[in-house]
Amino acid sequence: MKDDIEKKDRANGEICHTLDDKDRLAIPSRFRKILTDSFVLTRGLDNCLWLMTTERWKRLRAGIKKMNHNMQNVRDYERIFIGGMCEVELDKQGRFVLKSTLKDYAGIDKEVLFSQGTRYIEIWSRDKYFDLISNIDMADCAEQISLAWPEDEEDDDDDDM
Repeated sequence: MKDDIEKKDRANGEICHTLDDKDRLAIPSRFRKILTDSFVLTRGLDNCLWLMTTERWKRLRAGIKKMNHNMQNVRDYERIFIGGMCEVELDKQGRFVLKSTLKDYAGIDKEVLFSQGTRYIEIWSRDKYFDLISNIDMADCAEQISLAWPEDEEDDDDDDM
């Protein structure tokens, strides 16, 4: 049964893990390959954590530096986003210790979910993630972001799904 769940998770970009008693979290090998050698963890939106390469982090930080710091919401965002940042160092088993401030921010107890995005990997409390996505109307989201699925566009896949 567990193998079936892991295969399904791999296919859709969501992988569940468990935080151990010492607050260590193993990064799934699939994501370790994406992240290379050096990566960063920080607070993300919607009370999740963002895991990203150090290069991506540097680009985001440079963008924040260019913002108008006379604006309160820019200063607040910087405090939350940059203030929560920590460099991630893995042990030999591919685990890292999740800082208590980040653990509390994300509401992580034991069950953790990794979700692969286009710019970073999100780390969620498993329950909070499924609560959030169960309340999202995909059709409404698509309409709001003007997402249109091309019906007649040909692709290189031999898969006719």
